[in-house]
Order: sequence, then structure tokens, then C-alpha cells
Amino acid sequence: MRFSVLVTLFGVGAVLMAVAVVFMYGTDGSGEPRTPVEHGRRLFRLQGCATCHAIGGGISRGPDLAGLIPRLSARLTDGAYRDHLDSLRVARPDVHAFFAARYERVLGTQGEERIKAWFAEHLRNPRFDHLTGLMPDYDHLTEDQVDRLTAFILTLK
Repeated sequence: MRFSVLVTLFGVGAVLMAVAVVFMYGTDGSGEPRTPVEHGRRLFRLQGCATCHAIGGGISRGPDLAGLIPRLSARLTDGAYRDHLDSLRVARPDVHAFFAARYERVLGTQGEERIKAWFAEHLRNPRFDHLTGLMPDYDHLTEDQVDRLTAFILTLK
């Protein structure tokens, strides 16, 4: 009798452990991210973004990304962004002409879609509208990776 109780308890414990593993790591047990936001968070680490960008405090070379979306929303409103691009056109007409199609892609959207469009362009070449920026380009990222990184960035409200 004691042996069967121990076997039963061991069996229940093993099942609970298996359920916990599946819950924590997904059904394949690989620990791979399952959602676009999880993939984006992982890319943020793997691409070295966290080396320069803190989220919510700490030392960083680049801007702290906590509260990024409200700041981008204000910066990318029609009036503010057009004013910024006009000043860029006056200061550096060559740069403005080179990136004109990218500016139009961003301006052709509104709200969250504008943030997504701007962020995709920013990853390809961070100096497309910020000439003195130090961030390297991430033109090697696939469109899917950009979308996933953007999904993570959009959580930084």
C-alpha cells in the first residue's frame, strides 16, 4: 500500500512538473518566444539595443525608452514632423532629397501606423531624419524582425 501511494504521488508530481514546463516554455519545450512582443523583446537583447537604451532608468548612451510611444506620438504629429522635415530640407537639401520617399511613406500614415512606419525607417537608417544620431543602422533585419521589434517597442507606453 505504501509503495502505491509513493508511486501515485511521484506520478502526480511528474505530471505537474510537465504541465509547468509546457506552461513556461510552450508546447515544444524550447523556450522560444511565442508572441510578436516576446520575439521583439528577444531581438532587443540579441541585437544589442539594451547596450545603449535603458527602459525605465539606468545608465544609457541612447535615450531611455520608457514612455517612448507618447514622445514619438508628439514628435510625429503632422505639424511637428513637417516642421522638422522643413528645417532639415533647408539645412541639408541633399539629405532631404535622398530620403524624400521615406519621409512620404511616414507622412502617408496616421497614429500608430505612423509610429510603425517611422520606426521601420529609423531602424534601416537612424540618420534619415536625425543627422547627428549615433545609433547604428539595422538594415540587416528582415521585415518580420522589424515588425516583431516594433511590436515590442509599441509596449513602451
